Amino acid sequence: MRPHQGGKRFSSVQNAVRLLNAFSPEEAELGISELSEKLGIAKSTVHRLVTTLSGEGFIAKDPNTNLYRLGISILAISNIVTSTMPLHQTALPVIRQLGKKTKESIHIGIFRDGEVIFLNRIDGINTHASLSMIGSRVPAHCTSSGQVFLAYQPKETVNLLFSKGLKAYTRKTITDVKQMHALLDKVREQGFSVSVEELHEGIASVAAPIRNSRGQVIATVSIPGPVQRISKDALPLLTKLVLQAAKEISLRFQQLKPP
Repeated sequence: MRPHQGGKRFSSVQNAVRLLNAFSPEEAELGISELSEKLGIAKSTVHRLVTTLSGEGFIAKDPNTNLYRLGISILAISNIVTSTMPLHQTALPVIRQLGKKTKESIHIGIFRDGEVIFLNRIDGINTHASLSMIGSRVPAHCTSSGQVFLAYQPKETVNLLFSKGLKAYTRKTITDVKQMHALLDKVREQGFSVSVEELHEGIASVAAPIRNSRGQVIATVSIPGPVQRISKDALPLLTKLVLQAAKEISLRFQQLKPP
């Protein structure tokens, strides 16, 4: 059942957006009760939303006042959108078509500080609830998008990241540095990456690089979904489609005229 206000019903996503919009320079910090009153939804619902948004860095709790404020991920998104808007506009029609063809969610990711940040997401008919939100960050070493980025990073950058250790998120996460380097060699050779249950149990994905006019990898396009659909039988076609989409976005982006 969707929470509602004044007879209008809102989805969980809409309420999450409304919660973020409840903050202002005049009301930079708010408590659960205040948010509940402003949004017209139950305190228990507000608490669930705050917990989820806090986990992704969109909300932060002040330990002194126990009030909530906007988190650092908001600033990160603002900077990302400002610096990559041409990519967003260029990729959108392509990933919409890819979503229609595959009926799966499509993600556009960029690489920052050893993590993948999802700049855009198109939901397919078969969208899975556990897939990442726009602006959320995921570790690079155990995601298909991240492995694509790592495959084309300078060795010094990769070695520095790996020197901190490779955290295991599932039993299939690669934590051996030598094995990870071998995987990245394979990704460079084939031009795409496939990740199966390395970050989340039951989730697989395939990703390909988006390049600028100098051949640098500036983003990735990926198709995540349950392993039942991102399967060995389905991967040949999905890989072909994601590679085509990445090439199309790259060409469109390279043809953009500078402002």
